[in-house]
Amino acid sequence: MPRFIAVHPVAFTEEQLRPLAKAPVPEGVTWVSTYCGYADNRTYCHWVAPTKDALVAIFHQYEVPFEEIHEVRWFDPATAQLEPEPTEVKAPLTV
Repeated sequence: MPRFIAVHPVAFTEEQLRPLAKAPVPEGVTWVSTYCGYADNRTYCHWVAPTKDALVAIFHQYEVPFEEIHEVRWFDPATAQLEPEPTEVKAPLTV
């Protein structure tokens, strides 16, 4: 499944993030973690989702402002390996 980093033009507070963390999201979408950059007034959120558009829809639904969404891959320093590229899952053909 693809990973994404969303960049938000505000440094959210814990009080602002708490209700969002409890909000439902579609199956197959996971909010992994968030980093609040108070020095640059930005919030950076790590998501796993099938598409960038899935995140855009969530942000619009909950009125969460965002500037950018970047598809990323994770590098594990412990193993010195980059995770494999996500593969597209295709539904079996039905006849």
